[in-house]
Amino acid sequence: YDCFLQITNGTLDVKKLMKTWILHKGFPLVTVVRKGKIISVQQEKFLYHVEPENWTSDASYLWHIPLTYITSSCNFTHCTNAYLLDQKSGM
Repeated sequence: YDCFLQITNGTLDVKKLMKTWILHKGFPLVTVVRKGKIISVQQEKFLYHVEPENWTSDASYLWHIPLTYITSSCNFTHCTNAYLLDQKSGM
């Protein structure tokens, strides 16, 4: 992971990012909502087919989710924007 930290010039701690994927059960369900020019994203824990007696709503589950997107102002030379969702909601 240290080599990724060097490649990204210290802007992305891959070790910290990967721990959120390796140590949590299930995976994040990411919801994207657009209202005019405002975009909001939200994450929540998703588990498929969990017995009700085994379900725990653990609000502390946060994944570090790298997101990429393009906008209508893209001129096809530099189109990709990046955002790291490391909170329950953002953008």
